[in-house]
Amino acid sequence: MLTSLVELAELLALRTSPQRAIELLGFIPPSALEAMRLARFRRTLRIAAERSTFYREQFRRRGIDVRRIDHPSQLGDFYTTGEDLRSHGPDQFLVRRADTAFETTGTTSPVPKRVFFSRREIADMGRLSAIWLHLLGLRPDDRVVSAFDCSFWVSPYVVRSALDLLGCFHVEAGKIDAGEFYDRAKQYRPTVIFGEPSWVVRLSEIAQVRGSWPLKFLFAGGENISESARLAVEETWGAPLYLNYGQTESFGALGAECRIQDGYHRNDFSFFFEVPVADADGYGEVVYTTLSYRVMPLIRYRSSDLTRLVDGQCQCGISTGRLAKIRGRCDEMVVCGMGNVGPWVFDEVLRGTTCIGSDWQAVVGHDGTRDVIVLHVEMESHSGQRAVETRILTSLRERFGDFWRNREMHLYELRVIVHPTGSLRGHGRKLRRVVDQRQMRSDPSVLPM
Repeated sequence: MLTSLVELAELLALRTSPQRAIELLGFIPPSALEAMRLARFRRTLRIAAERSTFYREQFRRRGIDVRRIDHPSQLGDFYTTGEDLRSHGPDQFLVRRADTAFETTGTTSPVPKRVFFSRREIADMGRLSAIWLHLLGLRPDDRVVSAFDCSFWVSPYVVRSALDLLGCFHVEAGKIDAGEFYDRAKQYRPTVIFGEPSWVVRLSEIAQVRGSWPLKFLFAGGENISESARLAVEETWGAPLYLNYGQTESFGALGAECRIQDGYHRNDFSFFFEVPVADADGYGEVVYTTLSYRVMPLIRYRSSDLTRLVDGQCQCGISTGRLAKIRGRCDEMVVCGMGNVGPWVFDEVLRGTTCIGSDWQAVVGHDGTRDVIVLHVEMESHSGQRAVETRILTSLRERFGDFWRNREMHLYELRVIVHPTGSLRGHGRKLRRVVDQRQMRSDPSVLPM
């Protein structure tokens, strides 16, 4: 009965104005929300076991009787991975007919993951996003310009579905050069700007020179950002920069910052979050189960993102749980101004450069507010370094147009450092291929910037 009342409150909230929705959802006590999440988990698990080829076979092979499962932790060591999505394909995960799809290259493989949805799911997620944007201060008289990349990516559709409900003025610019965006967007005098963090940093550098205009806030997602870079953006515009946390697999709707900017408020209506294995500080890989997706549910999906669950009321007054800011990745994929890069990217960039050795390491760091990727390679002699740099840049331009375009937009800088043959690995040291130094403590396996 209690779960039904919570679901009724959510249904009403999704069909009314954002302000009224906030009031309705505010009446739901945490215990009632938790009961609803568990009920939705059990329902999702049963549907997946009955209709999804992948889950039906996986549960059969593992001897899992879903009728006996009441909590995700009871599934033991069973998880769904990005590799499962790539190797099995979306058709084996579908439980109903899909009418839209997106892809993600946020992976350590060159093969993208494809994720399917229904337009009804998109509309519902759009309403939840609209409620949150209303909390941040977005109103119908605001003017929004979005610079999210529209190529197979979910983010511009998340924004669009939310703005359809809010009814504010909206221009879709796409991810174009920040200088061109500045010149063209300025004519519309937007009060809110959406984009990827590295792109927002570049736009702010341009605004520091050419002048800013009044903004209510900026909203970014798709990458992490240092607090020093965030501060530089906010000082340029005199407005806060809020961050969203999501993945294509979740329709970009896992969580978002409030005005306090202290972690992401979790979307507990749509996802069940876990950190099954945590360190002494509570940090570990976040795993989530979709609770309201009717087309392609995911059970205990491994995000590869390292964070911790934060419970208790936020200073903003909202009692929903939060995710701490993402600390890093547990695979070797790094999200930065270059894009979503993993070892295979640099393997491909270096392919055919015969004068260098097989050992290399890419280290991602900051130089001021801009991401810097330092590619460490080995050569017998330093005399050919200039030629190697030229070959690597040519390879990047020819093989990875999107990554090259981001370089041309000054979203990151790529540097090449040559080392003597055999020096990178040292005394039998394990060589990590791609390292995100922006979030890390000292690590002897990581080379300096």
